[in-house]
Amino acid sequence: MNATFRIRRARDADEYAIHSLVRSERLNPIDLDWRRFLLAIDENGIAGAVQLRLHDDDSRELGSLVVRQDRRGYGVAARLIDTLLAPIATRVCMITGAVFAHHYARWGFRRIDAPAAPWGVRRNYYFGRFVGRALALLGGREPRELVILDRAPRAA
Repeated sequence: MNATFRIRRARDADEYAIHSLVRSERLNPIDLDWRRFLLAIDENGIAGAVQLRLHDDDSRELGSLVVRQDRRGYGVAARLIDTLLAPIATRVCMITGAVFAHHYARWGFRRIDAPAAPWGVRRNYYFGRFVGRALALLGGREPRELVILDRAPRAA
């Protein structure tokens, strides 16, 4: 397989494909606004996606990070995160499975307790924890343990 891909902002025409990719990995399907997404594009279309949510409390959340199964291991997620975070000096949080939390240390993310997270992020965490758990159990799957990660603001 050709390992090349390019990063670009999402377009209106990408909306359906973004929703499909996010749902294929059973990620939070709420608040998927194509205008906030960066995409990794290869010869077969969207290889990966990530968005930066801006919550009502002005908190920012790296979310909906997903890579198509056949593109995993090619650095797609890392390039998406690098590109998304490069211009951002403010605090950014994210919610991920506990088993994956150590992967995000290279971008300065560290694990925090839910009460230390901004309300907008905490709301998504509780949604994923309770609704996600119920859906996993109903589907006969083991529920994922979720954690909140925090990247402190960068010095100016």
